[in-house]
Amino acid sequence: MTALFLFAGFGLLLLGGEFLVRGSVAIALKLRISKVIIGLTLVAFATSAPELIVSIIAAMKGKSAIALGNVIGSNVANIGLILGLTALLYKMEAVRLTYRNDWLFLLGANGLLGVFLYFGGISFLQGLILVAALVVYNTLKIRSARKERAAASIGQDFDVPAMPVWQGIVLLIIGAVGLKFGAQLFVSGISTLAAQWGWSERLVAVSLVAFGTSVPELAASLMAARKGEADIAIGNIIGSNIFNILSVLGFTALIQPIALDEKALLYVDFPISFLFALVLIPLMGVIKSDRLDRFEGTFLLILYAAYMIRLFS
Repeated sequence: MTALFLFAGFGLLLLGGEFLVRGSVAIALKLRISKVIIGLTLVAFATSAPELIVSIIAAMKGKSAIALGNVIGSNVANIGLILGLTALLYKMEAVRLTYRNDWLFLLGANGLLGVFLYFGGISFLQGLILVAALVVYNTLKIRSARKERAAASIGQDFDVPAMPVWQGIVLLIIGAVGLKFGAQLFVSGISTLAAQWGWSERLVAVSLVAFGTSVPELAASLMAARKGEADIAIGNIIGSNIFNILSVLGFTALIQPIALDEKALLYVDFPISFLFALVLIPLMGVIKSDRLDRFEGTFLLILYAAYMIRLFS
């Protein structure tokens, strides 16, 4: 029964997120909203919806370790596992300066999270600060995109057929319902699994839950790298990690403040997450400048494997 809850919940999360993206993009295109805005804000937010709903449901059930572990573990998996595997399979050439501002913003977001966790969790006011930082980030990204010649190509490749607004609204509703019930089943299954196996909810969250909610990023990065779009593959990971902190934890705290129930999240998992973010851009110049190659990919995978071994030892 536990496995059924997990698989059913995970399936509903994936389908709900897909419907949410398709519905929101279809409505935005029909209303003639700029594709730049859609690509940099709407789609990015919609693809973070599974993590957001899982964290909200977990926090409302008093399971803050799942809410926090989901985000921190996802950020570790995004860089260590997903980007590491992508670099191992496909040589990625990309200019480091392209991501410098986003990378610095990611470090700043991690810094904010670290301070909040040190003082015991994320309150309503601190959630408001995270959401405000998210608004600032999106505003800067939109202004930057509009100034660049390449801005016109951002967000054009939406695989969403033209449809009336009412159909887009139906997809949004279906997606929202799927996310809600999927998250409830997923969180219930994870809690039961932790109890049955004698694992802490934090342990399950930073490993299994984090990997499950990172599957969309894995698919997107592998597809982009296979097509030779290294900028998209790397930018997808950095942007996703920023949204995980500012959007997922920010909005969750506005609905239900998040308490730091397990200190290991602050003293073990968060430092690992910050370390992965810190080395990401410098790593692109270790062997060959502006490149993530098999060496760097192997290095990231080894770090991730060491973290997993440390968790379960």
